[in-house]
Amino acid sequence: MTPLKDLASRFSLLFDLDGTLIDSAPDLQAAVNTVLSSHGLRRITLEETKSFIGDGMPKLCERALDVTGGATDLLDSFYTDFRGRYQAAAAVKTKPYPAVRETLISAKSAGFQMGVCTNKAEPLADLILDTLKLRVYFSAVIGAAPGRALKPDPEPLMHCMTALDPNLSRQAVFIGDSIADVRAARNAELPCILVRGGYTNVAPDLLDADVVIDSFDHLFSALDQLAKEH
Repeated sequence: MTPLKDLASRFSLLFDLDGTLIDSAPDLQAAVNTVLSSHGLRRITLEETKSFIGDGMPKLCERALDVTGGATDLLDSFYTDFRGRYQAAAAVKTKPYPAVRETLISAKSAGFQMGVCTNKAEPLADLILDTLKLRVYFSAVIGAAPGRALKPDPEPLMHCMTALDPNLSRQAVFIGDSIADVRAARNAELPCILVRGGYTNVAPDLLDADVVIDSFDHLFSALDQLAKEH
């Protein structure tokens, strides 16, 4: 296998957050269900929550209201209430996926430039990463912000890769878990690695990623494969 330092000189790494680096569904579910209950609506299951994640928090709230029969004119107030409750308890049950921390430690030591590109509100992404003691591994965290497009638009990825590597001297690789991540990578003309076990309604093997891995234990092998193919 190619030495990690050689891979680090060739690639910069952009990571999706929810469903890729962290399992955040339990805290998202708790916040959504608190607001649903306050409106007399049924609570959503963890599996429903996972299927609603990926296109930003307003879309999560819209889908939760839709599936529980809530009125569409509730959305603005529902999202405001949800955002406040989630921000107050965003990293209670949220945890990094297996091997994420160890992989990031190794990658940082090898000299990889790394960033996070998420559709979650940027201050919340920073807060969660900091609480989980993961923020130190990333030179940039790009999330939802006023005037910024969301994935699968390529804008956030381009913003992130430029922040990491202003001269674009390395090939950026996007690591995610869902079709939105593959589409974002394709729109930005980047290779894409998908990690199984995240928040996707379609099997990762069917989403046309360059490489699919079972866990972060296999990330460096996937990069080695990309190095040999490109």
